[in-house]
Amino acid sequence: MRNYLVVANQTIGGAALRKELDKRIEAGPSSFYVLVPNTSAAHYHVVPAAGGVLPMPTMVTSYDAPATEEEATAEARERLDKLVSNLTAKGVEAQGHLGGAHPLEAIEEALAEHTFDEIILSTLPHRVSRWLQADLPHQVERRWNVPVTTVVSRH
Repeated sequence: MRNYLVVANQTIGGAALRKELDKRIEAGPSSFYVLVPNTSAAHYHVVPAAGGVLPMPTMVTSYDAPATEEEATAEARERLDKLVSNLTAKGVEAQGHLGGAHPLEAIEEALAEHTFDEIILSTLPHRVSRWLQADLPHQVERRWNVPVTTVVSRH
């Protein structure tokens, strides 16, 4: 069985990540540990849209950026629970954790407790992704010598 660490927050419900996870499931027995770094409300990405502002991505349940840290945490927990539930409904072993706001530290904690064959990192497009601008995928791969697949949302 292959063990995957999935790291995502705002893009967790996106089609690109779903497609990537389905490829792993179809390839053979898989287990997923979903890590959602608890992004601060101030760091949520929103994009202007006709008639108002839509959060990135549009598949989150609220169409406003979280106003408080509590709202940001509740939304992150909701997205985490939904993905874990969707994976287990497919008959796949899955568990999840709401990690700290800093993704590198959250990943380090997960790797201290678990062993993974691959890390799947789902992020916003480069123009708005703090993770890609900080070169997070390469930092993780170099630091822990674990293959990293980066899934970039098209939203």
